[in-house]
Amino acid sequence: KSHGADRLRPAGIAVDFGLLAEDAAELNAPFLHWAVGASRPWITLKLAVSLDGAIAGADRARGWLTGDAARTQVHRLRAGADAIAVGIGTALADDPALTVRGVRKPRVAPLRVVFDRQARLPVTSQLARTARRVPTVIVTASAATHEVAALAKMGVEAVVAPSLQSALQTLHGRGVHHLLVEGGAALAGALLGHNLVDRLVIFQAPVLLGAGSLGAFLAVPAAAVSALPRWRVVERRELDDDLMTVLAPPAV
Repeated sequence: KSHGADRLRPAGIAVDFGLLAEDAAELNAPFLHWAVGASRPWITLKLAVSLDGAIAGADRARGWLTGDAARTQVHRLRAGADAIAVGIGTALADDPALTVRGVRKPRVAPLRVVFDRQARLPVTSQLARTARRVPTVIVTASAATHEVAALAKMGVEAVVAPSLQSALQTLHGRGVHHLLVEGGAALAGALLGHNLVDRLVIFQAPVLLGAGSLGAFLAVPAAAVSALPRWRVVERRELDDDLMTVLAPPAV
């Protein structure tokens, strides 16, 4: 019962409840996920793909698939997350900065996370070289290696976790309530295979990468066509020539 509404209505002020409830729940989904006692972060998986569902060409060369408007939207996603994560394959191939640029920056810069079981992140990478300015973590199998020690000297923290689920629990325990994962295919497959993705954001560019390209979902476990669960479309938006689609996972 709302005592405030009981006081407003006699004064002739209309009071309604539940307006735009679904929109409000979607807007605050990561917070609500935390508020009900979840043991892992709310996970948004973002992938930029070609028309044929690939994230890189046959030569695996670095390069943007999407245009400026889509990339600006990605930075808005970054600004709304507590941490931004990639797999070591993406870190090695793209040497990303994983920072918020070109949009209003959050009060606290998102933590940067690399899932890197063998501590292969180079000390010469952008992530390592800027780790003292922007907090950076590798999730690894062991902290007692020369590679981890070298990264620690650069300011990179090692989080030891025996499994993906335990890594997510550890990140949640240190305040990561919303984790934005930006690839690559192996990490995306692991998250999707364990039903750990809460929102899937696809930026599709009007290009074809063709034979030998790296499929975004090659690491996702196979499923029978006769029993495919359908993802729910939350939002679709054109960003110049690119198409952004936000999807919620099938109900369990």
